[in-house]
Amino acid sequence: MSLAPSAAVVRSMFDAAMDLPEADREPWLKRVCSDPSIVREVLELIAANAESEELTASGARIPHVGQVSERVPVVRGFAVESKLAQGGTARVFKGTSNETGTTVAIKVIAEGASRASLERFRQECRVLARLNHPGIVRLHETGVTVDGDTYLVMDFIDGVTIERWARQPERTNGERIRAVLQVLDALAHSHDIGVVHRDLKPHNILVDSSGRARLVDFGVARLTSDGRRTGFHTETGSLVGTFAYMSPEQADGSSDQITPGTDLYQLAVVLYEMISGSLPYAVRNGGAMALLKAILFDARVPLSDAAPGVDDRLAAVLDAAVSLDPSRRPTCARTFAESLRPFLGLQVG
Repeated sequence: MSLAPSAAVVRSMFDAAMDLPEADREPWLKRVCSDPSIVREVLELIAANAESEELTASGARIPHVGQVSERVPVVRGFAVESKLAQGGTARVFKGTSNETGTTVAIKVIAEGASRASLERFRQECRVLARLNHPGIVRLHETGVTVDGDTYLVMDFIDGVTIERWARQPERTNGERIRAVLQVLDALAHSHDIGVVHRDLKPHNILVDSSGRARLVDFGVARLTSDGRRTGFHTETGSLVGTFAYMSPEQADGSSDQITPGTDLYQLAVVLYEMISGSLPYAVRNGGAMALLKAILFDARVPLSDAAPGVDDRLAAVLDAAVSLDPSRRPTCARTFAESLRPFLGLQVG
């Protein structure tokens, strides 16, 4: 494993920055990365990317990458009501089906989105079409808006991120584990048909008002049926996912080692954080490179140290699940679930 500020690190930070509104990119980079040379290189890539896509082959001007239109999209068959979220490359709206009256979420890719962003969007459509589980947001349809923008229609989840839900004062560790077990059941289905999510983080797990946890955002998922990659192609050595929740294999850019175990590691980090309020790394304000080093090389902070009073047996399960050594981690979603079920009755908040 290498820790040099390689093209893999720069590429990952570039991809993450491009998912932010243009005005937020530079402040975010300076906040998460303490190495000015990396920040400068990423900003130069962003500028070059914008310039390269400013002109079409015929010389006609097009919007910069990530420029998000403010107009409300017109989607045939749906009444678009309000904007739920906006990033650098897409907007999500709440809408209603004119035919059934069902409330849905409509995700629309931004004008002038980069080729990579468009491919991630199409990949999400392909992956969601293969999945059918109550713990995974369903795809209803895909198409093109009246203005020519690509969209997908999904279940509308009236809920909050699992992190926000877990912080509610009435939550017990048993309830947090129950929510994670629901995610593991969804992952078992996903892995059975050859889909690895690769970006499990609190923002991509929503909990609705009934307490049901749902997986969303399969834009960087990998299709691994029969041991082969299909669909969305990522350069060998590039980083995909969010730094704080990456497995060591992802952080090292080892794309050939991305397996269902990648999802289990990320979910274990999410549960560790839900219980302790912190990540399993002894890093505070060192920036992205310090976090990357910790993920790749450092011993994890034992859960019993991060959350004094936690059940020792549960601590042992999670310490193994976030281990630097892949051989200590759960081998599949179902075995991980079995190791967590004995703790459903825990009442410690």
